[in-house]
Amino acid sequence: MKNIFKYINKNQLLEKIKNKFRRKRKLDSFDIRMEKQSLERMQYGYICFNAAKLAKKLGHKRISVIEYGVAGGRGLLILEEYVSEIKKIFGIEIDIYGFDSSKGLPKPVDYRDLPYHWKEGFFNMDENYLRSKLKFANLVIGDIELTSKTFFSKYKPAPIGAIIHDFDLYSSTKMHYQC
Repeated sequence: MKNIFKYINKNQLLEKIKNKFRRKRKLDSFDIRMEKQSLERMQYGYICFNAAKLAKKLGHKRISVIEYGVAGGRGLLILEEYVSEIKKIFGIEIDIYGFDSSKGLPKPVDYRDLPYHWKEGFFNMDENYLRSKLKFANLVIGDIELTSKTFFSKYKPAPIGAIIHDFDLYSSTKMHYQC
């Protein structure tokens, strides 16, 4: 038994334990899992939950949640899962939009982009595979600077309750905050 640790990476073992714990906690209600911090992406759950809570208080029937920087799509899939539960709690419809170029990271242009760590093309998207996995989230594919400008006229989204910025690079984040 003691030789098993020689073959299993410590981080992999911890992740397996966490996942087992999360599966067990699925039996708890969403707000209890959020309170116990047993959600895979706490920040996604927290902002969606509180956006829906505020929307309910303001009398909205529908809101939008946006993720900038989708990459492989794990965040969108988690958002779909959380939103499905949050809708039941508050009776608010939540639309999800994921923006991405689908080409991966752009070339780092600033030392704060950590060019020794992040490389051009990291987080390339397999768009067809991701679309096959998504249930109701909307993918907005293209240069985010351009698709953000036509987003409101093309999609006519409900009021935005939460925006998730996952650009990775400093230069991309700075540029899109100025748009």
